[in-house]
Amino acid sequence: MAFNAKFSEELSKVLFLELSKENVKKLFNMDIDNSIYVPVRTYNIIDKVKFGEDLAKIPMSFFIEGMYYVLGADPSFRFSNEYVRILSTINDSDIFIKGKIGECVKSKKYNDAYIMLKGLAQIEETKDVYDKMIVLLETLRAQYSEYKNEELEIIETAEKRYNDYALPYLYECIIRKEENDYDKALFCINNYIAKGGKQTPEVTELKDSLKLVSDYEKGKEILNDDPTEALKLLIPLTNEFGNDATLYYYIAVAYRMLENYEKAIYYLNESMNIDSNIVEVVNEMGINYACIGDYDTAIVYLRKAFEVTKSVEICTNLIMCYVNKNDLKNAKIHLELAKKLNSEDEVVKEIDQYFLKNKI
Repeated sequence: MAFNAKFSEELSKVLFLELSKENVKKLFNMDIDNSIYVPVRTYNIIDKVKFGEDLAKIPMSFFIEGMYYVLGADPSFRFSNEYVRILSTINDSDIFIKGKIGECVKSKKYNDAYIMLKGLAQIEETKDVYDKMIVLLETLRAQYSEYKNEELEIIETAEKRYNDYALPYLYECIIRKEENDYDKALFCINNYIAKGGKQTPEVTELKDSLKLVSDYEKGKEILNDDPTEALKLLIPLTNEFGNDATLYYYIAVAYRMLENYEKAIYYLNESMNIDSNIVEVVNEMGINYACIGDYDTAIVYLRKAFEVTKSVEICTNLIMCYVNKNDLKNAKIHLELAKKLNSEDEVVKEIDQYFLKNKI
């Protein structure tokens, strides 16, 4: 949803009344060059009609509410600058609109409350106003996910506006965590604390959990390039994620890459003790047994994995196990299976050429 357009649509709920520059001077004690259109929310007009009141006698409060509403719905509206000037000259207009915002929150009209609060921010850009905008947006986002971008935009504005402002980082942390961007979430919660945010037990628990998950994700990310560093991150996590079979699998992969096959097999067994149905673990077990030359055991595991996945990669691993144990009959049978699965696979082509060259 394009939120600028969405909020601009809210202007359909507003009636614009033309005021001459003389009337602007009379009503608001402000000099302008030309006439302007001043907003009144339609529900206010409807209520006056309903109760038989004189429309010629529109209360100042209607104009105040309308101008704040338009400023929030569309800050680039044609007469926004004039509205800011007018509202800045009206005594206690901020107190009045805060009361209207409170009424909207009490009646759960959160969208209206947010729009007027955003309008107030055009005049009173304080931490307190940002606090309330962010909390309101969090409430709205819980009901409608499309409010996320609006909340992130307000959070970013607040973070840039104040160097010592903690709260926006807490709510950005929550959003980034939901996006599975754990590094960014951890960065945000650390900033929240560094800028003076309260370290409640909940915040401490959030920070600790994000650190663990961030290490987990980083460990997986660097696994292929730096298995030693990956192990430094992943092994300590077994204290917290001891029932995570996948964690033991990644540790095993790192050890295999370091050619420590016995340790790899140990961690694969730990993984299978938790969950014996993870195909990747079964396949990895076969690969490690093949690496230590125990081809019979390797074939047992690889066949189990192949029966489930029909993966050409596992099939080629099986072929090489059969070749290494000189079982050429099964090697050729599985080569034909691999060709049927994917004759264009580069490993399949290499094995086929090897067989032809060696007349197997």
